[in-house]
Amino acid sequence: MSSSADLARAITIYCGIPILVCGTVGNFLNLILLWQSRRNSCAFLFLCSSIFNCFALFFGLFTRILNVGFGLDWSQTNLIWCKIRIAFSEASFLLSLTCICLASVDRCLASCRSATLRKFSRLSTARISILVSIIFWVCHATPNLIFANLLPSPTASSTFVCAITPNQILSNYQIYFSLLVYLGVLPTSILIITGVLTYRNTSKLRLDYQRELIQKQLTNMMLIQIPVILISTVPYIAFSEYRALTSKQTKSASRRDIENLATNIVTLLFYVAFTCQFFVFFFSSPKFRRQLNPSVLCQRRHRVSHDSTNAKQPA
Repeated sequence: MSSSADLARAITIYCGIPILVCGTVGNFLNLILLWQSRRNSCAFLFLCSSIFNCFALFFGLFTRILNVGFGLDWSQTNLIWCKIRIAFSEASFLLSLTCICLASVDRCLASCRSATLRKFSRLSTARISILVSIIFWVCHATPNLIFANLLPSPTASSTFVCAITPNQILSNYQIYFSLLVYLGVLPTSILIITGVLTYRNTSKLRLDYQRELIQKQLTNMMLIQIPVILISTVPYIAFSEYRALTSKQTKSASRRDIENLATNIVTLLFYVAFTCQFFVFFFSSPKFRRQLNPSVLCQRRHRVSHDSTNAKQPA
């Protein structure tokens, strides 16, 4: 095994596992803390985002750690898992980013001076938006279920890799549109535009102190996510575009090793976007930090358990 492969394996194990653990624990805490506020439209969207983050970390990062770090890749031997992993990982990535964008739009609408626009910041609108998003992204991922297959490995004989069956139309769509627009330009633009509008609207509001403080905290929670998402996704998108555009070039062994190592690094960095949400909330919102008090968490668990018990009792 080459030194670059050993380095990629070490990076995946010693960086990937902490990202996976922190992301799983953070998203689980988000679910606990946001569950009681799920009737608030923004909290509901954050709650959905945490759920899709868990799917993204499982189908994407966890399976990558098993493959690169420990040499276990079920998608190379099981066609059904190959199709499911490719389709569900892409759908979960896009659904998570969609939830964050919808939450940012919701905060922008809630901070508007126009009562007509503020009416769109409600739970029913958030639920409909999530339902439409799920349908859209599942349909978007359907071609992966159809065209994903076990193909002969170009580097090793008698082995297979899980990849999309060569299709020029689908390949061009993914390279020149889907990756750039859906994963890069569109969510980044929405977050920046709505973040700026929310900050401007909030600064102009003349509300009571408590409501102004809540609006400020929500604005901070949204705005801090923008650079984190940019730092996480832009290198991945840029390098993925580079590899796709140079895939037909003849490359030396050293160049391939360097590109594989770089791919591993930017891919791990990409998963930070699905790990950091809890930590962004924690550092940007004093109210969120207070909710992490162990006694508060225990009370919430007890309340949920008590409500569940009462629901099971006959009327």
